[in-house]
Amino acid sequence: MRETLYIHLRAAEPGAITAYCIARSDAVASFAIEQAPLETLLPLAQNRRVVVLVPSADVRLASVRLPVRQASKALQAIPFALEDQLADDVETLHFALGNRQADGSWPVAVVAHARMAQWLGFFTERGLRPDAMIPDVLALPVPDDRHFSLLIDGNEIIVRTHLGGGFVCQREDLVLCLQIADPERTRALRIIVPREQAFDPTTLTWPVEALHGFAHPLEALLQNLREAHAINLLQGGYSARQDWLRLWRPWRLTAALAGCVILLGVTLHGVQAYRLGKALDTLSAANRQRYAEIFPNDARIVDLPTQLDRQLARLAGSGAGPAFLTLLAATADAVAAVPGLAVQTVHYRESALYVGLSAQNLQAVEQLKNWFERSRAARLDVQSANAGAEGVQIRIKLTPA
Repeated sequence: MRETLYIHLRAAEPGAITAYCIARSDAVASFAIEQAPLETLLPLAQNRRVVVLVPSADVRLASVRLPVRQASKALQAIPFALEDQLADDVETLHFALGNRQADGSWPVAVVAHARMAQWLGFFTERGLRPDAMIPDVLALPVPDDRHFSLLIDGNEIIVRTHLGGGFVCQREDLVLCLQIADPERTRALRIIVPREQAFDPTTLTWPVEALHGFAHPLEALLQNLREAHAINLLQGGYSARQDWLRLWRPWRLTAALAGCVILLGVTLHGVQAYRLGKALDTLSAANRQRYAEIFPNDARIVDLPTQLDRQLARLAGSGAGPAFLTLLAATADAVAAVPGLAVQTVHYRESALYVGLSAQNLQAVEQLKNWFERSRAARLDVQSANAGAEGVQIRIKLTPA
């Protein structure tokens, strides 16, 4: 198992002095805390998990009871359930969920998109993506119904009031905040006081249990952190999967058409020597689907390399092989030139290429006609263009110019 680099983020600035710890995967009590400028920590992340504890002062924690069990449905409903309690427009806020509780409630963390962009952007701009971002208050011990958990951290005091809730305040505001959270003074305060953190518990009128023995506030947080029961803010649009999709989406069409041209071109000129080798091993499923689209009359695919050889030999023998590649290249150029076009289907028969396209509006049809008139790459015949609720479906026929 990999080691983990824990970072207690204060400010997403290169020179901000930041507490950190490198811990083994099985560490439960031994956490050696160091401090250094934030930017100097990034090389330490190589080959390690990265968990960032972010300031809970910038995060609102809540609990919402909803009659749903699926997290995806809960996440859709929670912004509307909390809308009246939030000062900001929900469109400017990011919502992250914890685990559903036995009573049907969902712990929720709410943070501004601008703050998430600031935190996450510092790392991603430097080629690093954290595995988790957790509000630091959720690393405190989970209190029972008779206690609050507090951590003295410089002039700040972090307070966890229940499983999915808590707050952060300045020392001088602690009494006022406790009066709001527990006006009847029914809770006892378990206060973690790390070394060199001076604090006088006799100033409080609540029952107090002071807990010592920690060298640094981050050590206390890591000893009590249970990632499985905390809320990772890297959900929804900030998840690793969404990052990958955002990077891949603009290149899907280009990659598909380029791959098709390259694959068929190499096969046409060197199929006997190359036999598709590793390309067919790694892309077998994609190639079978593409073969079925291009040669729909050959419905039963038993031996793809042999059948592809036969089809290409037939095309080459009839003089149509180069024409097919020329028409396919013209299609790729036209789709790249007309905004909003997307290729749905491609079929080749009788020296003509039939292409199914989708577009956002009928204006794309005129733009497509104009492009072929200017480029003269092929003769265009628009066979149909139907507008519907899902956009415009276009079918064109291309023949050699």
